This record gives sequence, C-alpha cells and structure tokens, in this order.
Amino acid sequence: MRGARGLLASDFVRHGLLVFVSTTLINVLGYAFHFAISRKIGVEQYGVLSALNAAFMISGVVGAIGTTVVVKYTAEFRANGDGAHLAALVRNLTRYGSIAAVLVMACGIAASPAIAAYLKIANVTAVGFTMVVIGFGVATPCLRGILVGTEDFRRYAVSTVLESTLKAIFGIGLVYAGFGVVGAFAGWAAGSAFALVYTIVILSRAYRSIPGAPLYIDFARLSRTMANVAAATLLVSTISNADVLVVKHFADPTTAGLYGALSLSGKILLFLVGFLPTVVLPKATRLALSGKSSSLVFLQALGLSVAMSSAGLVVYYFFPALVVTTLAGASFAPAAPYVFTYGFAMVLLAGLNVVVVYKIGIHRFDFLVPLAVCAIGEVVGMSLYHRSLSDVIAVLVIGNLVALVTSAYRVTAPLSPRVSVARAVDAA
Repeated sequence: MRGARGLLASDFVRHGLLVFVSTTLINVLGYAFHFAISRKIGVEQYGVLSALNAAFMISGVVGAIGTTVVVKYTAEFRANGDGAHLAALVRNLTRYGSIAAVLVMACGIAASPAIAAYLKIANVTAVGFTMVVIGFGVATPCLRGILVGTEDFRRYAVSTVLESTLKAIFGIGLVYAGFGVVGAFAGWAAGSAFALVYTIVILSRAYRSIPGAPLYIDFARLSRTMANVAAATLLVSTISNADVLVVKHFADPTTAGLYGALSLSGKILLFLVGFLPTVVLPKATRLALSGKSSSLVFLQALGLSVAMSSAGLVVYYFFPALVVTTLAGASFAPAAPYVFTYGFAMVLLAGLNVVVVYKIGIHRFDFLVPLAVCAIGEVVGMSLYHRSLSDVIAVLVIGNLVALVTSAYRVTAPLSPRVSVARAVDAA
C-alpha cells in the first residue's frame, strides 16, 4: 500500500495514468463511432467516410506541427516563470489560431467539389463538413499545447474527451436520424466546436489577469528544427493513411468500403502502442541533452511496441473474420482474408513510429531522405499495382519494412553535441 501511494504521489505516474486513461477512452469512443455508423450506412458509404477520415488524419499533420511548437514555447516560459510571455502566447494563439481555422475552412469548402471529384464522392456537402472539421483540427490542438506545456493534464484530458464524446453522440445520432455521412461529419464538427470553445474559455480565465509582453523569436534556429519535425510528421502521416485514399480513387465503391474496414481493424495495433512516442520523446531528449546514452530507452520502447502489437497480431491470425465483423459488421466479412497481412504492415508502422520519434528526440534527422523515398514509393507502387487488395497490401508491407530498416540506420550511434531546442526560443 505504501509503495502504491508513493507511485501515485509521483507527477509522472499520475499524469501518465491520466493521459493513458483519457487516450484509451478517446480510442474507445472513436471505435464506437465507426462501429455504430458502419452498420447503418453500409459498405459503399463507409468507403466514403473512411476516405474522408483518412484525409482528416493526413491534414492533422498541420495541427501536430503547431502543437509541438506551442508545447516547446509554453514549457520554456513556464520553466522561466515567465507568465507575461505565456499570457501573450495564449492571446496571440487564440486570435491567430481562430483566423487560421476560418481560412482553412473557407479554402477547404471552396475546394470541396474538386476533392469530391477525385475521391469519387457524390455528396459534396459531406466533403464540406470534413473541411470544417479539418479547420477545427488546426486551432484546437495548438491551444491544447498550452495545457500540455504547463502540465495541466486534467483539463487537457477533459478537452480531448469532451470532443470525442460529443463527436460520438452527435455523429451517431445524426447518422441514425437519416443524414448519412453528412450527419457523421456534421456531428463531428459540432463536437469539435464545443471542445474549442471550452479550451478557449479555460485558457482565457487562467491568463486574463496577467499582462502580456511582446514575443521575440529566433526564427532561424527554430525554423530549422521545426522544418525537420514537419517533414517527419508529414511523411509518417502519409505512410499511415495514403493507402486508403489511393484505394478509394482506383477501386469500386464496395472494395473501397471493405478496405476502409480493413484499415480500421489494422489501426487498432497502432493505437495499442500509441502512448509510446509520448514517453520516448521527452526521455530521449533529456538524456541526449545531458550527454548520457539514450539507447536503452529506444530498445525498451521498440521491444514493447513489437511485443504488444505482435500479441494483437496473433488474434488477427486466428480470428480475422471476428476482428473485422466485430468492428464494422457482418457485411464486411469479405475483408477477413486480408486482416492478418494488413495487421503485419501496421506492426511495422508501429516500430517505424518509435524509431522516428526517438530520432527526433536525439535531434538526428538522417532518416528523412529514405523515409521520403519510401513514402513516395508506396503511393506510386499502390497507384501502379492495385489489381487486387493483395497487391496494395503487399506494396504496403514492403514499403513499411524498408522504411523501418532504413530509418533505423545509425539509431544507436554516438551522439554529437547540439544546441538545446529550448534555446531556439528567445524571449525579451
């Protein structure tokens, strides 16, 4: 009992448990969203939803990059006790983040007919609502970066769980009310709007009494690091989601729907170990900056990733039909023969995620060129060889394997001295 109380007294353990529980709940709600909707709209319309969801996931790169920047600024100001610059960051981020979200929505809605034509989606309105969700996905994660940077994980968890809960309630409700894919994304947009308002309100209340101060940034040093992070994030996101879009473009509606359910089942193995990059990044960074070896962190994370995802892969091998039909419904049973192979591709991708995040943590970006070649190669390969789902998945497996091996090159080589990323932010 005394040992348990000691563990819970640790900020790291308490925060880690909070984020783990909230992330798990978000994943459960996300799968409930797909579980309920796939059974209502059928195979062909689920192919539409899956393609639009993949587009959202790829667009999330922008929010992920912005969030990384915000967390670094916030942590820097908090460590220095610089409340004035932190308050200024909150106000500027609220103002310009909202403007950016509106611009993204407007441009996305204007481009909706062209996007719908490429993806062979008859309902342009569904694409329009997806663009609204993408707009919220630019602003909200960046504002949540303030909460992460100040280690306010309780309100961070509330914001993220609130969005997922309302997305599920509104989205599923509108679909079952007869609005189809349009209802799914309209409900998602409503949930995102509520979460954004909540996040803005709690941040405004926390910092409204603190006078702000001008922000001065060393853009040269900061931009070099962020350009590398942006490239890495974009490439991994492309490898993770581009296959769904390629299949939606080239395949018939039924095949695209089956592949969407296949992708949904495979992504479980990614979400299972999704907490690892969050743990690896700060630990690798701290050890690298202190001149200590961080190889053990990498090996532990990679081993845990392989062990956990491979355990799930055993289930995929023996019960493929159960996996896909439980998630999407009995009508998706024809996807069962591909569940194991697609799952293996996701195990490779999970390992790749660990390698990429670890190398970002130790500030070694030599993996970018081979990763870019693999990402482009996968898209080109799937575009040329798509006679069957087996062809597409074979390209995915080979591409992910090559990406993992080439990105892991020199992963445990001795580190060279470098400038702390935190010093790339100068405040006056």
